[in-house]
Amino acid sequence: MSEEQNIPEEYNEQNHSQILNPKSETKNMEVHHHPQLLHNPKPWKEYLLEYLMILSAVITGFFAESLREHIGDNAKEKEYLSSLVTELKFDTVEYNTVLKKIFYLRPLLDSLYSNVQEARQFKYVLLGKWNTPINETRLPYVPTLPTIQQMKSSGNLRLIQSKPVLNKILEYETFVQGTMQSEVTTITTASEKIYAMEDDMCNETEFNERTDKNMQDVEAQYNMENGSYYDMLLVVKDPVRLNELANSFINYKSRNWGYYTNTNRAKQIAAGLIKLINEEYHLENE
Repeated sequence: MSEEQNIPEEYNEQNHSQILNPKSETKNMEVHHHPQLLHNPKPWKEYLLEYLMILSAVITGFFAESLREHIGDNAKEKEYLSSLVTELKFDTVEYNTVLKKIFYLRPLLDSLYSNVQEARQFKYVLLGKWNTPINETRLPYVPTLPTIQQMKSSGNLRLIQSKPVLNKILEYETFVQGTMQSEVTTITTASEKIYAMEDDMCNETEFNERTDKNMQDVEAQYNMENGSYYDMLLVVKDPVRLNELANSFINYKSRNWGYYTNTNRAKQIAAGLIKLINEEYHLENE
């Protein structure tokens, strides 16, 4: 058998093809190369148009976002102001209650003053019909201003676009936290002086018994002003000490008058703020 006969058939065909056409492999390899494409440059107007389109899209997106934020801020602004108006109306109700209590206590304080000055005539007893309301009536009221405090702490006070409304809000806050808070401190101090002197100068046996009964009375449990009256026996008969106790009632009455004046002022500012908000934002129509 010859050497040619020992070579496989496919090997012979492959070599035979390569021998007959030696450049075929090179051509096959060249098929995979992409010819370099030649581009004609775009006219400058096309570049300008593309730039303007991109710029327009960016600007449109910016204004759309700004509009969305503006609408959201307006909604928050009205929400805050609506909440503030509700609180101002509640404050006004409380102010009216305080004013009524002050007028209610005024003649009682005058009577109690005479009661102590003429202690012997009253058998050294502080009569409950005058003294009990003084002890049980709570006057002080100071708004906590939750909406204003929330706007300030969150930085959303900036949302109030109306300068007159913003100025009035700050005026109310300043008056409440300054003048009103000071008046409440004065009232509390004057009333606590009365309580302390009565504790020192009176036998509080009946007061203790009435307190126990009042704690079992449903109405008195929710409001001590609904409790029963109680007399208090004076155990100190020294004229100087009695005069000091009597004067404490007049001192309390004078402090009440100052509180009355400033409560009226707070009520006036609150009413003005409600009116201004409604005029500027027309919340009463929503």
